[in-house]
Amino acid sequence: MLDAYETIELFGLTETADDLPIPCDDTLRDKIVRETFEGLFAEMQGTGLRAEIEPLAHGLASVLFRRRNALETERERAVETIQGLIRAADGSEVLEMQLEQAQAKAERLGDILDGLEVMAESAARCYEVQTGRAFLPSAGGRTSKQAKLSGAIFEARQWIEAHERDQAERNKIAGTPLAIAGARDWANHAQIWDTLDRIKARFRDSFGQELILYHKGDKKGVDAIAAAWARARGVAQVEFKPNWKAHGKGAGFKAIDQMLDTFRPLGGVAIFGANGIALNLAQKAEAKGIKAMRVEEKRQEQTPAT
Repeated sequence: MLDAYETIELFGLTETADDLPIPCDDTLRDKIVRETFEGLFAEMQGTGLRAEIEPLAHGLASVLFRRRNALETERERAVETIQGLIRAADGSEVLEMQLEQAQAKAERLGDILDGLEVMAESAARCYEVQTGRAFLPSAGGRTSKQAKLSGAIFEARQWIEAHERDQAERNKIAGTPLAIAGARDWANHAQIWDTLDRIKARFRDSFGQELILYHKGDKKGVDAIAAAWARARGVAQVEFKPNWKAHGKGAGFKAIDQMLDTFRPLGGVAIFGANGIALNLAQKAEAKGIKAMRVEEKRQEQTPAT
């Protein structure tokens, strides 16, 4: 729960701040940020204070980036609150009201964060104009995407899934994805490496693009072997780690959904073995018209003892 200082900092001094509109992007960029920079630094040019423009301009832009990062952290906490309420859903009106309030808070934080992102990026550009140097924030990145919210328990579940897809979308890399899944006790490393080498060459020949490896980030079995192959071959990889807190036993299947949601328009699937997650990946891929390769483990020859 926010204390008084955090409430004022986030929403202003008025009790109705939640109802006040966020200024449009043009206002945020021009009237608020650009005019602030010009008012502060234009008259310092050609004076003995000129050398102070760079550190002061960087400091001003950095304040906005730090505030943006703090709001992003607060919004993620709000998302976790929604997830907890979904897990505790018991059909009561009290919990339903708490869920609606938590979503309203997360939505408002998202709107404020959108505005701060516009201001922070505009400040970075103003810094670059004033100093001729590239702006590098001391922490975090220059951009991020935000999801949108809806209402009540079913809609909250949908929003959480949309939020996670948004995170996956943010990690997309140019190329053709290959989603893999398989047994955690797979032992034939060479077979997976040989198979992925062939698929990589086929993607380059067929699509003119490099392969991007999609997997769930398991530290054992097929995922771990494939991740080692990707590192050795210099292949980009994206982990779609199951969110066990939000989805419980179905988290692995949700991760599969998130993988396949990013396949636009090309991509392939390879499953190694026949465990439930791997078969689910193949079935869902084929239902979307995505080719799925099924690979059975070959028994490795034993070296005779001497």
